[in-house]
Amino acid sequence: MERGYRGYKGGTTQTYKKLYGYKNLLAWQVADDLATCVHDVVSSFKPRYFKLAEQMLSAVISVKANIAEGYCRNALGDYIRFSEIARGSLGELGSQIQDCERWKVITGNELEQLLRLYRDATWLLEQLIKGLRAKRQEANWDRSMGVKEEETSYIATDADTPFTLPDELT
Repeated sequence: MERGYRGYKGGTTQTYKKLYGYKNLLAWQVADDLATCVHDVVSSFKPRYFKLAEQMLSAVISVKANIAEGYCRNALGDYIRFSEIARGSLGELGSQIQDCERWKVITGNELEQLLRLYRDATWLLEQLIKGLRAKRQEANWDRSMGVKEEETSYIATDADTPFTLPDELT
């Protein structure tokens, strides 16, 4: 079976393979797809709705960012708390989507796709929170699920050599 949420599109990006742990979470994947959908939809908003577009983007970015941050903190209490913050951001986005529907700013297929992704993101995030709470209740949290680096020495052997930035960064 393919890993991913309904053919998740972000898996082909260069950054997908970096810090991969939270990116395997279906809740994060659908939040990422929802963020892309919101970005695509609000990019066509008229100037009078630019503030709403910014607020929607901020809310949807907060969803996936908080799932990732909670996961990467590698502490169950933080993970639950950040997932709940993500749920709050989803609630904010849901309110904004309703405004867009009522004001006919988003209609038709765009609205249907946005609502489907919103529904899926909400359901998957609730399942994640329920699972994390169950782990806390059962006291069987596996801390090895966090982000890890390969073990390496951080001792510089050339500390006395002057450092210059590459040309493209200056």
